[in-house]
Amino acid sequence: MPNTPVHDFLTIASGIVIAPGIYGALYEANVTNQSAVIVTSLIFVSHIVSGVWFSPDLDLDSRIHKRWGWFFYIWLPYKWIIPHRHFWSHGLLLPPLVRLGYFFGMVILSVYLIESIAALAGVTLPIVYDSLALSIMTWISQNQLVSISVAVGFVSGGAVHSIADWLHSGGKKLLRTLFIPRRGTAPARKGIDFSYASMRWMIDPFTDEHPHHY
Repeated sequence: MPNTPVHDFLTIASGIVIAPGIYGALYEANVTNQSAVIVTSLIFVSHIVSGVWFSPDLDLDSRIHKRWGWFFYIWLPYKWIIPHRHFWSHGLLLPPLVRLGYFFGMVILSVYLIESIAALAGVTLPIVYDSLALSIMTWISQNQLVSISVAVGFVSGGAVHSIADWLHSGGKKLLRTLFIPRRGTAPARKGIDFSYASMRWMIDPFTDEHPHHY
């Protein structure tokens, strides 16, 4: 698989490439210049954040955890629960949004635990965890354009990572299958088994397939 610096480069480079395209598409759709700039900026920033801080590799002990500093602990349950390089970490659509939802859930849970521990110690703190959850949901419903833009950016940032992993593993297998004959046999051009380059682990939540290092 590509290492972390390569994934970071691909995330930033792809964000720089897609931003003008998004702005151009919005402009051609007669969206006002101000709205086009705001939406493009939100998607670009979310794309970078998704790939760099909310990377699919949070299911591993990786450099990504170190970027969270003291707050790396919130990703430990995620790493324990999510299968290693599976649909739920490297899928194309849902997993980036699952990580975003997981993050907010852990923030709310952390606030709740702090308040509970303080109450047991006899320290009175304002109860905010339930109002915090309600505030987040209310804000999302009242700012749908911003929420959709952020969601699009998160999905695209995670997808760049997953596609890069597939191109490195599945793509390499596909090239070997097509152009490198097995030892002692002639190259077969009929009936090639393309399962060697399967993308199923990116689109099927029930598969046991996952990419490997080669």
